[in-house]
Amino acid sequence: MTISEIARLANVSIGTVDRVLHKRGRVAPDTIKKVMTIVDDYGYQPNTFARNLKLNKEYRIGVLLPLLHSEYGYWNLIYDGILKAAKELSPLAVSISVAEFDRSNPDSLLENGDKLMQEEPDAILMAPVLPDASRAFLAKHPQLDYAFIDSPLPDMNPVSSVVQDPFRGGYMAARMMHLLSPQEGTYLIIQTHKTAFNSHERARGFKSYFTGRPGYKRLELEMQTTNGGEIFIEQACREHADIRGIFVVNDAVHRVATFVSLLGRKSQTILIGYDLIDQNRKAMLEGKVDCLISQRPNFQGYTAVYQLYRKEMLGQTPEKTICVPIDIVLPENLTDEESFSTLPNTYT
Repeated sequence: MTISEIARLANVSIGTVDRVLHKRGRVAPDTIKKVMTIVDDYGYQPNTFARNLKLNKEYRIGVLLPLLHSEYGYWNLIYDGILKAAKELSPLAVSISVAEFDRSNPDSLLENGDKLMQEEPDAILMAPVLPDASRAFLAKHPQLDYAFIDSPLPDMNPVSSVVQDPFRGGYMAARMMHLLSPQEGTYLIIQTHKTAFNSHERARGFKSYFTGRPGYKRLELEMQTTNGGEIFIEQACREHADIRGIFVVNDAVHRVATFVSLLGRKSQTILIGYDLIDQNRKAMLEGKVDCLISQRPNFQGYTAVYQLYRKEMLGQTPEKTICVPIDIVLPENLTDEESFSTLPNTYT
């Protein structure tokens, strides 16, 4: 119902209805009662976005992400979704400001978050991959609305979290591992950011699946994001001749898979990891990676922007948690027929 419709039913002017709704000016008590009865009976929601346009007010979303080029371009995929939403909403007075931080340095999140706040954003969209630093940043701005992508963060109260359930993702990875390699033996779990909540939960979910299966041993290793750590994999392979599979909790699975191939262990080792970045896609087509879990990074960024827009501009209640589906990617459903024709004979 619009203000003009309320005015017609109450037999008063539009200006009178406006004064009643916004509690300004002098209006007779009987008129106030008549207008508010109509509002209660028929419902009325102010057109927040139109009012903002009239007042020439811009709604700015601050975006706080790890370095976009880092982690093999994964964050660029999320940013592409954010940009798409921002472009669609730009005619409605919505804009974004972006700050990047070095994930290896918690102080970087705080420093660049403070720089982002100088842009005076109305809300923040962030990936809380550094839990302590993320909590410290948000504690400095308690009145600020915020949304999470990539990872949930316990004990926080975001407007919306657009994330995949990391425990279920890890559990699903273990189930796929069991299907692809039903033999008993040792299974490696490789971490790169052990303090991140989603990384920890993926590993926990993977281990949980094999609880009660004594013939399936789990060994957890940690390695750096971009280099180093291969020596620990080689050592594990020497000490455990029965390694049947390796689960990498993020998108570095192609790196691990290449090293396992160099060791000559690929034929007996199933490799499972995350995300359809170009390197993982290529490694799967080459037969080095057996299964990928996609968490739809583009969808995450796009959807989170719209959830903030719904709350701040439309006055609606956004969805508190939007669970990203756990997409299972195998060589057979990787892409199109051209890619399928390049698969190794072991998959045909």
